[in-house]
Amino acid sequence: MNPKKPLTPIKPIGMELVFLYPCPQCGQAVPVASPVKPALAQCASCRARFPIVPVDERSVNFVKLMTAGGKAAIDPDFV
Repeated sequence: MNPKKPLTPIKPIGMELVFLYPCPQCGQAVPVASPVKPALAQCASCRARFPIVPVDERSVNFVKLMTAGGKAAIDPDFV
């Protein structure tokens, strides 16, 4: 890396929706990226594993479409 060259901010190339599930053991919010199928989540605090309810894949795709995969959410000051 050239130490004299200033760093240029990088734009995102995509996005993912993160859903927060409360751990049934300790109550800590457990982030899970768009779980569209039933799965087990694991709490980072207490390490408990628990089943989570999936989200609607069509809703996730709609949000991604409406934000052009995250590109529409970029701060205009950095475009």
